[in-house]
Amino acid sequence: MTISNWLILQCVLMFIFGQCVHLLLVKMPAIKKRVRAVNKKFLFKEWWNEDWNIIIGTQFIGAMFIIGLDQFLNWKPEVLEYTKWFFAAVGAFGSTIAMSKYSQYEKTVTALVDIKSNTFDTLAGPTESREDAIEKGRDLTGGKDVTHSPGK
Repeated sequence: MTISNWLILQCVLMFIFGQCVHLLLVKMPAIKKRVRAVNKKFLFKEWWNEDWNIIIGTQFIGAMFIIGLDQFLNWKPEVLEYTKWFFAAVGAFGSTIAMSKYSQYEKTVTALVDIKSNTFDTLAGPTESREDAIEKGRDLTGGKDVTHSPGK
Protein backbone atom coordinates (compact mmCIF):
# COMPACT_ATOMS: atom_id res chain seq x y z
CA MET A 1 0.00 0.00 0.00
CA THR A 2 1.34 3.41 -0.96
CA ILE A 3 1.10 6.13 1.67
CA SER A 4 0.84 9.75 0.53
CA ASN A 5 3.29 12.37 1.71
CA TRP A 6 0.32 14.33 3.05
CA LEU A 7 -0.69 11.40 5.29
CA ILE A 8 2.88 11.03 6.51
CA LEU A 9 3.02 14.73 7.40
CA GLN A 10 -0.32 14.47 9.22
CA CYS A 11 0.95 11.46 11.19
CA VAL A 12 4.12 13.34 12.16
CA LEU A 13 2.08 16.33 13.30
CA MET A 14 -0.40 14.19 15.23
CA PHE A 15 2.45 12.40 17.00
CA ILE A 16 4.07 15.71 17.99
CA PHE A 17 0.72 17.20 19.03
CA GLY A 18 -0.05 14.12 21.12
CA GLN A 19 3.28 14.44 22.87
CA CYS A 20 2.75 18.18 23.45
CA VAL A 21 -0.72 17.59 24.89
CA HIS A 22 0.75 15.14 27.37
CA LEU A 23 3.72 17.32 28.31
CA LEU A 24 1.85 20.63 28.56
CA LEU A 25 -1.48 19.53 30.02
CA VAL A 26 -0.51 16.54 32.14
CA LYS A 27 3.20 16.25 32.86
CA MET A 28 4.24 19.85 33.52
CA PRO A 29 1.32 20.63 35.88
CA ALA A 30 2.05 17.42 37.82
CA ILE A 31 5.74 18.27 38.06
CA LYS A 32 4.95 21.84 39.14
CA LYS A 33 2.70 20.50 41.89
CA ARG A 34 5.39 18.11 43.18
CA VAL A 35 8.05 20.82 43.04
CA ARG A 36 5.83 23.21 45.02
CA ALA A 37 5.36 20.46 47.61
CA VAL A 38 9.08 20.66 48.40
CA ASN A 39 9.07 24.48 48.39
CA LYS A 40 11.11 24.71 45.23
CA LYS A 41 10.45 26.89 42.21
CA PHE A 42 9.75 25.12 38.92
CA LEU A 43 12.12 26.30 36.20
CA PHE A 44 11.40 25.11 32.68
CA LYS A 45 15.08 25.41 31.76
CA GLU A 46 16.07 23.15 34.66
CA TRP A 47 13.47 20.56 33.64
CA TRP A 48 14.51 20.75 29.97
CA ASN A 49 18.20 20.39 30.85
CA GLU A 50 17.44 17.16 32.76
CA ASP A 51 14.93 15.54 30.41
CA TRP A 52 15.52 16.90 26.88
CA ASN A 53 16.90 13.56 25.76
CA ILE A 54 13.65 11.78 26.63
CA ILE A 55 11.46 14.34 24.89
CA ILE A 56 13.58 14.26 21.74
CA GLY A 57 14.16 10.51 21.99
CA THR A 58 10.46 9.81 21.79
CA GLN A 59 10.47 11.56 18.41
CA PHE A 60 12.55 8.64 17.14
CA ILE A 61 9.85 6.25 18.35
CA GLY A 62 7.35 8.19 16.26
CA ALA A 63 9.69 8.11 13.28
CA MET A 64 10.05 4.35 13.62
CA PHE A 65 6.26 3.91 13.64
CA ILE A 66 5.94 6.10 10.55
CA ILE A 67 8.70 4.24 8.71
CA GLY A 68 6.98 0.93 9.47
CA LEU A 69 3.48 2.22 8.77
CA ASP A 70 3.35 0.80 5.23
CA GLN A 71 3.98 -2.72 6.49
CA PHE A 72 1.26 -2.37 9.10
CA LEU A 73 -1.20 -1.04 6.54
CA ASN A 74 -0.36 -3.88 4.14
CA TRP A 75 -1.30 -6.26 6.93
CA LYS A 76 -4.44 -4.37 8.10
CA PRO A 77 -5.45 -1.85 5.38
CA GLU A 78 -8.75 -1.05 7.11
CA VAL A 79 -6.94 0.85 9.89
CA LEU A 80 -5.88 3.55 7.42
CA GLU A 81 -8.91 5.60 8.48
CA TYR A 82 -7.64 5.73 12.10
CA THR A 83 -3.93 6.16 11.42
CA LYS A 84 -3.70 9.84 12.38
CA TRP A 85 -5.41 9.27 15.74
CA PHE A 86 -3.16 6.28 16.36
CA PHE A 87 -0.16 8.60 16.05
CA ALA A 88 -1.67 11.13 18.44
CA ALA A 89 -2.15 8.35 20.98
CA VAL A 90 1.36 6.99 20.47
CA GLY A 91 2.77 10.50 20.94
CA ALA A 92 0.87 11.04 24.18
CA PHE A 93 1.23 7.58 25.69
CA GLY A 94 4.78 7.07 24.45
CA SER A 95 5.76 10.29 26.16
CA THR A 96 3.88 9.23 29.31
CA ILE A 97 5.73 5.93 29.52
CA ALA A 98 9.13 7.38 28.68
CA MET A 99 8.83 10.27 31.13
CA SER A 100 7.56 8.12 33.99
CA LYS A 101 10.38 5.62 33.58
CA TYR A 102 13.38 7.78 32.64
CA SER A 103 12.79 11.37 33.86
CA GLN A 104 15.90 12.52 35.74
CA TYR A 105 14.13 15.67 36.89
CA GLU A 106 11.38 13.67 38.58
CA LYS A 107 13.94 11.39 40.20
CA THR A 108 15.62 14.49 41.64
CA VAL A 109 12.32 15.88 42.96
CA THR A 110 11.36 12.48 44.41
CA ALA A 111 14.73 12.26 46.16
CA LEU A 112 14.17 15.74 47.62
CA VAL A 113 10.70 14.73 48.86
CA ASP A 114 12.22 11.62 50.43
CA ILE A 115 14.99 13.59 52.17
CA LYS A 116 12.54 16.15 53.54
CA SER A 117 10.18 13.41 54.69
CA ASN A 118 13.00 11.53 56.40
CA THR A 119 14.18 14.75 58.07
CA PHE A 120 10.68 15.47 59.37
CA ASP A 121 10.29 11.88 60.60
CA THR A 122 13.62 12.09 62.40
CA LEU A 123 12.68 15.35 64.14
CA ALA A 124 8.98 14.70 64.77
CA GLY A 125 8.81 10.95 64.98
CA PRO A 126 6.43 8.76 63.04
CA THR A 127 3.00 10.10 62.15
CA GLU A 128 -0.21 8.18 61.55
CA SER A 129 -2.26 10.74 59.64
CA ARG A 130 -2.17 14.11 57.92
CA GLU A 131 -3.59 15.73 61.04
CA ASP A 132 -0.91 14.11 63.20
CA ALA A 133 1.82 15.38 60.85
CA ILE A 134 0.35 18.91 60.89
CA GLU A 135 0.22 18.94 64.69
CA LYS A 136 3.80 17.70 65.04
CA GLY A 137 4.91 20.20 62.40
CA ARG A 138 3.27 23.05 64.32
CA ASP A 139 4.97 21.86 67.51
CA LEU A 140 8.37 21.83 65.78
CA THR A 141 7.91 25.28 64.20
CA GLY A 142 6.50 27.12 67.18
CA GLY A 143 2.92 27.10 65.95
CA LYS A 144 3.49 28.05 62.28
CA ASP A 145 1.08 26.81 59.62
CA VAL A 146 2.89 23.91 57.95
CA THR A 147 0.03 23.02 55.60
CA HIS A 148 1.11 25.55 52.95
CA SER A 149 4.39 26.44 51.32
CA PRO A 150 6.21 29.36 52.95
CA GLY A 151 5.11 32.70 51.56
CA LYS A 152 1.77 31.43 50.26
